[in-house]
Amino acid sequence: MSLSIIRNDLTKVKADAIVNTANPDPVIGAGTDRAVYDAAGQDKLLAARKLIGKIAPGDAIETSAYNLSAKYIIHTVCEKYAGQSSLDVLADCYHNSLALALELNCKSVAFPLIGTGEYSFPRADALGVATDIIRRFLKERESSMKVFLVVFDRESVDAVSTKIKSYIDDNYVDSLKTEEYRYNRNMRSERIVAPEKTFSTMVMEYLDAKGINDPALYGGKYEMYFSKQILTNLRNNVDYHPSKFVCVTICLGLKLTLPQTLDLMERAGYTLSRSRKADVVVRACIENKVYDYFAVNEKLEENGCDCLKKLT
Repeated sequence: MSLSIIRNDLTKVKADAIVNTANPDPVIGAGTDRAVYDAAGQDKLLAARKLIGKIAPGDAIETSAYNLSAKYIIHTVCEKYAGQSSLDVLADCYHNSLALALELNCKSVAFPLIGTGEYSFPRADALGVATDIIRRFLKERESSMKVFLVVFDRESVDAVSTKIKSYIDDNYVDSLKTEEYRYNRNMRSERIVAPEKTFSTMVMEYLDAKGINDPALYGGKYEMYFSKQILTNLRNNVDYHPSKFVCVTICLGLKLTLPQTLDLMERAGYTLSRSRKADVVVRACIENKVYDYFAVNEKLEENGCDCLKKLT
């Protein structure tokens, strides 16, 4: 699978399909929408768009690319940022556009950073949704399609990376030689007394509070974070003691805040130490709301740390 974040003009990227952040009605909007119409040819593209009619938020429809080098323009409709519900629509925009590109036998597709213009999505949130959905889609479909996330301003590319680098620079004390994310006797010095509620109890309470049910856990978007064996252990053993990397992965899956993460890990006898570089990277990701498994691994690799281990 292939995802690249590049700085370019979307209309000049060579790909089988480019994705346009479209107006729900068949009119020429502003920003990316106008740029696409100008490059493709307003008259022809608008005529094709009128044949389609209104597009619902999250949906994706294709037209010819006309004067562009691409074969198709995939039109998807976002909505004004208004919290979590808007992020769900944004996720649909990426997922449905990718599904359509695959259906059209596209070998490559280029996206803008949807929602960060007139729709006012925070760049970090928009980037997180984009990379999460794209990576998951390509993995689940075992697709070799090349996906480009195209931004024109460097601020969008650096929206997450800069914050994480700054956090690491400010918080990293000194890396230790102990292997990250593997519980063994040498790590017992960092273990602390567990609070009254156990790790298992708290995880199950978080799952209930967040409305994460079995269909989502078994084969759904949380499967990367909760294997069937881990779920069995959580449900059948109130005193279940997971490894450190399992603790971290579960916290990422639950999208916990840093205080919540530290509290939950404490219940299993662990912490995220400021003296271990990998721990500091994970802290930085959580502080900046980067919860995607693959994105966290990328940040670990970028900083010379071992990746999180896959659950088995």
